[in-house]
Amino acid sequence: MKKLSVSILYAILSVAPVAGAQGDIAAQVVPQVLGRSPEEIRPWRAPIFADQSAALGYNESAFSIPKGMEKQVQFWIDVYTKYTTEQGVIHDAENVETVYEIVDLKGLKTEREKQKKVDEVKKIIAARLATPEEGERLRFQLGQKDRMQDAIFYSGRYLEDMEKIFRDSKVPVELTRLAFVESSFNIMARSKVGASGIWQIMPYTARPYKMISPVVDKRNHPLEATKLAAKLLRQNYGMLESWPLAVTGYNHGPTGVLKMTKSYETRELGELIQNVRSRKSFGFASRNFYASFLAALEVEKNANKYYGSVVWSKPLPAQDLKLPVSVKYKEIVSWFDGDDSKAQVYNPHLTHKARKGHPIPAQTVISVPKDKYNVALISLARKDRTVAMEDKKGR
Repeated sequence: MKKLSVSILYAILSVAPVAGAQGDIAAQVVPQVLGRSPEEIRPWRAPIFADQSAALGYNESAFSIPKGMEKQVQFWIDVYTKYTTEQGVIHDAENVETVYEIVDLKGLKTEREKQKKVDEVKKIIAARLATPEEGERLRFQLGQKDRMQDAIFYSGRYLEDMEKIFRDSKVPVELTRLAFVESSFNIMARSKVGASGIWQIMPYTARPYKMISPVVDKRNHPLEATKLAAKLLRQNYGMLESWPLAVTGYNHGPTGVLKMTKSYETRELGELIQNVRSRKSFGFASRNFYASFLAALEVEKNANKYYGSVVWSKPLPAQDLKLPVSVKYKEIVSWFDGDDSKAQVYNPHLTHKARKGHPIPAQTVISVPKDKYNVALISLARKDRTVAMEDKKGR
C-alpha cells in the first residue's frame, strides 16, 4: 500500500490524526474513554515468538538487521526511546544517523510556533554546513518516546488476538508489530491520503475485499484489518520472497519494490536504500519503513529495558453481536448508557454516516459491553418482532 504512515515517518512536526469525517475525537477518544485507571491495567508480557516453524519464510534470522542498515535502525530506536513528542532532532535525511541538533519544543503551544523554531534551527545549521546540498537534506524528526509507551499500553487490548490471527495465517508473529509503526495503535488513526485504522489500509486496497460500505469500514476494525494485513503480507512475500522487501512493499507497494530489485539487480534492501537514485519514487518513508519496524520490534520486545516498568491495557470487556435487524446508531449508543465516545471505541468500524443516522443493516457485527449484551439482545428481539409484524400487515 503506497501511502504515508501516520506514525513515526511523518516529516511534519507531529502525528496529528486527520479529523476528516471522524471529527475531532481521533486525537483523544482512546485515552479519554478508557484511560489508565487501575482497573484497566494488567501486567505487560514480553512477546513470544517461538514455535513458528510453519510460518512463511521464517527462520531465526528472518528479522535480523540487513547489512548496512545498522545505523539506520539505531536512529529509529533512539526516536522511540530517547526523545519525547516535546522534542525532536534535526538530521540528515540521507544519512539519518547524522544528527545535528536536538530541538526542544516544550512550552510551544501551536504548530506554527513549533514550525517556526524548527525552521530557525535549520537555518542556523545550514549556514555552517559545507555545501548547499547538505542544507537541503536537513530534516526534522519528532520524538516518539511517550507515544510508543502509550502504544504499548493500548496494544494490550488487541495484540494477543492479532498474534493468533497471524499464527493461524502462518505469517510471522513479529509482523504484528508493524501496527506500532503504522498507527501507534490509535484505532482512530486517519491519514491525509486516505489510509485508515491501525494498519493504515488504503481504500483501493480494501475495496476488492468488500471491506468498505457507506456505514461500515472494516479497515477501522482492529481484528478485521489484521486479517487483511496478514493476507497482504503473505501476498507481498509471495511476490518478493524476502521479508525485508515484503514489509517495505507494505508501505511502498510490492510491484514498485519488485521493479527496483530488477532495475538495480539486487534483492538486498540495504543496497536498494543506498543506490536507488530517485527520491521521488523511493522516498524517505519507504526507505525507512523496514528500519523503523525493526526498531519498534526491538523496543517493544525489550520495553522494560528501555522504559522501566510498562503495563498493558486489559482487552475491552466487549461481546460481539450480529444484528438480526437494521438499527440506528443512537440505539447502539443506548447500550453504552448514552456514551457516544465509548461506543466508538468499541465500534470504530461504524462510519460517520452511520453515526449520523444512516441505518446500519442486519448482519452487521457490532461490539457491546459484556454487561449490556442481554439488554441489547432483548432490545433487538423486540425490534425484530415489530418488524415482522409490520411486514405481515403490509402483505
